[in-house]
Amino acid sequence: MIPNGITPADDQIAADIFGVSVGYWRDKKHWTKIPSLKLLNRKGSRRRLYSKEQLLAARVEEERAEAVNEKPKYDLPPVPAGEHPCDLLDLEESLYALPEERRVALTSWKAYRWGTKTRLPDPDFVLGGKKGPDGESVGGEEFWRRQTILDWDVNRSGRGNPTGRPVGVKESQPRPVNQKAQERRDRTRQLIEERPGLTAAELAEDLGVHPVHAERLLSAARRESGTLPLTTQLAQERRHKTRELLDADLSGLTAPKLAEELGVHRVHAEGLLNTARQDKLRELLAKRPQMTVEEVKSTFGFSVTAHARTLLDKVRETK
Repeated sequence: MIPNGITPADDQIAADIFGVSVGYWRDKKHWTKIPSLKLLNRKGSRRRLYSKEQLLAARVEEERAEAVNEKPKYDLPPVPAGEHPCDLLDLEESLYALPEERRVALTSWKAYRWGTKTRLPDPDFVLGGKKGPDGESVGGEEFWRRQTILDWDVNRSGRGNPTGRPVGVKESQPRPVNQKAQERRDRTRQLIEERPGLTAAELAEDLGVHPVHAERLLSAARRESGTLPLTTQLAQERRHKTRELLDADLSGLTAPKLAEELGVHRVHAEGLLNTARQDKLRELLAKRPQMTVEEVKSTFGFSVTAHARTLLDKVRETK
């Protein structure tokens, strides 16, 4: 949690303040050498968070101490305690800001971030990251003000909200068409007709939406077309594209690169890449049955010998 009144900073900002590289800052764990510096990130979060005000005060004190050749005497500004409506919360912390009876499962809450039916408000603040092609921040840490989440919860219908439609009661009249959503659906169908091999990443860039949203639109449009079962069609396209990319760059293609290219989750990309590597290795073994582990490692650009050995053993077992 980033308390109200605190300017958040991550490792990169901290490194800039102390005039070192971010790698040096992390290697030396300089934050551990400042006794009263408080980490603001929750346990298990992927990014260390600090108070920029504390970092600046620590830097000034270190420069003073160095000038007079004595040990620093850190006297850092305090970090506010307690809760405030303007505290900044990450995605998981936002869930636990709700009353217990209003909370959903964490997996459901994460799905709300990019949901189409139930969706969280846009974050109030993003720390770090870069701007993607759709104008949204990519790779940053998202935060919501406590009050933003509480207000959103009060106004959403559903479990625990008496203003929602009772379970089992049908709507008395159809919901009005969302014009913007309809335009996106129409544009998706048009692009599929023009480019049958359209990927979620390409659609996301064209529509200016997140790749997860684009994949839902793409899936729905292909389901409506009825040409091939959705799972079969998407799987074929992704396997074919993965093999094309692997053939073009045997030693350089990685799961993160493939995930970005296909607009899929990294775990899915890892499965596709592993299958493509197995197929490629079978072809190579047909020509050179005595390939060694080191040759496989070099061919696919593995940095760990065990990965090459596992792949080679897997392919030989299934021959």
